[in-house]
Amino acid sequence: MKGATDMAAVEPGPSPERLAARAVRVARREAERFALETVAATAYEHYGAVRDWARRMSETSGEIASLTEPERRTIAALSHLWDAAPETIATLRHWCEPISGVRAVDYDDPAGDLIARLRRDLAVLRKQLGQDLLVPEPQALGGFGYLRAGERYNADTLKHFHLLAALQDAAVLPEFRRTTGRRIVWEIGGGWGGFAYQFKTLCPDVTYLITGVPDLFLLSAVYLMTVYPGVRWRLFDPEAPDEVWREWERVDFVFAPESALPVLRPPRVDLTVDVLTLRHMSDERVSAHVHRAFEFGSRYFYSVLPGGDARDDTRRVWRAIEQRYWPHPMPARGEPGRAPDWAHLVGWRRLLA
Repeated sequence: MKGATDMAAVEPGPSPERLAARAVRVARREAERFALETVAATAYEHYGAVRDWARRMSETSGEIASLTEPERRTIAALSHLWDAAPETIATLRHWCEPISGVRAVDYDDPAGDLIARLRRDLAVLRKQLGQDLLVPEPQALGGFGYLRAGERYNADTLKHFHLLAALQDAAVLPEFRRTTGRRIVWEIGGGWGGFAYQFKTLCPDVTYLITGVPDLFLLSAVYLMTVYPGVRWRLFDPEAPDEVWREWERVDFVFAPESALPVLRPPRVDLTVDVLTLRHMSDERVSAHVHRAFEFGSRYFYSVLPGGDARDDTRRVWRAIEQRYWPHPMPARGEPGRAPDWAHLVGWRRLLA
C-alpha cells in the first residue's frame, strides 16, 4: 500500500503545453463573451433610438388601415418588441420567426433532417457557384445555425444564397460588386434585414434604402446598425424629407416608412428588390411600389416569390412589374429534378410605360 501511495503522489499533472493551450481557450472564450456583451449593449442603444422613431412614424403614418391580414398577423407577432428587455435584443435573431419562419430551436439537433437537407442543398449550390456568394450567419445578436469550419448556416442563409445566385445569373450583381461609383439599392419591406446584410457584405459600395411598416424596423434597422461596426445610417424625418439624402454617398443605410414613398426623392435608384413582400400587399400598393421604382429610375426590379408557376400571388405581383419592366424569369439553382423553392423575376426598366 505504501508503494501505491508513493506512486500516486508523484503522478505527473498536465504538461506546460496543455496548460498553455487551456489558458488560450479560456481567454478566447472570455474575449468572445465580452465582445458579444458589448455588441448586445450597442444593440440596445440602437433599439431605443429606432423604437422612438418607429413609434413616431406609426402615430403619424396611418399605414395600419391599408395592411392586409397576413401583414397584421406578422405585426401582432412582433408586438412584444415595442417593450423589449435587453436580453431580448441581445438575441434578436431568435425573434425573426414571424417574418422568415426560421427558428433557432430547429438547429439544436445536429443530426436532424433539417440540417441534413440544409447541408445537402448548400453543397449543391457551392458545387454550382463556388463559395463566392455564400455569406454565413453572424454570431452577433443570437446568430444560429449548424457550424461548418467555424461558420454558421441556416435556412435563411440558403434562401439568400439562392437570391444572390439569381442576381448573379442575371448579370446584375456584378455591376454592384465593381467599385465604379456608389449605387443605391431599394428593398421593399426589408424583412429582418438578412438579405440587406448579405448584399451589403458582398457589395459594400452601396447605399441601401429600406421602406416598410414601422414595426419591422425594430428588427431590420436594429440588426443592421449593430452587425456593421461604424455603420452610417439615417432615419427618415417627415419634417425634413430630403435630409436623409444629404451626402448620401457616405451613408450605408436609409430607413423610411412606407408612408414616406410619395415624398422620398433619392438621387437615383439602381436596383429595387422585393423579397417575399409584395405578395402580401393589396394590388393598389403593389402597383404603387412598382410605379415608384420606375419614377426613381430604377434600372432593375428583382422579385422573389415562393416557387410554383400556378401561384396566384406570383402571377399578380409579376403582372404589375411587367407593366413597367421587361420580365426575365430566372431558372432556379439547386438539385436537378427537384421542384424549386423560389421563383425569381428580374425586370429591366422599360423606356416608356
